[in-house]
Amino acid sequence: MAPKDDVAPPPTQKAERRKESRHSVDGTATLQLLDPGIRLRGRILDLSLNGCQFRTEDCFPLGIRSRVEIEFHLDGLPFRLAGVTQSIHKRHKVGVRFLNVSERKREQLVELIAEIKEIRARVAAPTPNAPCH
Repeated sequence: MAPKDDVAPPPTQKAERRKESRHSVDGTATLQLLDPGIRLRGRILDLSLNGCQFRTEDCFPLGIRSRVEIEFHLDGLPFRLAGVTQSIHKRHKVGVRFLNVSERKREQLVELIAEIKEIRARVAAPTPNAPCH
């Protein structure tokens, strides 16, 4: 029997297009849609220096490239950042790309992401001299 020439190659991983890595977080957030003036309550699911992912129980009423402001608190720091919707997943998850981030807010984001990385590293690493159970 001859080998088939029309066999598809195995799927390859999609190339990451993001400039900055995303970090999982979980905090309450509000997404303000600027043009219709609608406020959606939900949760921030991940964060990078360039954007975040927002989940809401409501159905997201607009498409991509809509101007928004997102407000959230993480590690006691309040953030309010302007952005634009970058992606929509199943009408309940919205990717937001931040726009016009001030130097002060950017520094706060850098510090917050460093804290997230540090906490994850501590949780993942075994504690020396920890008693075994």
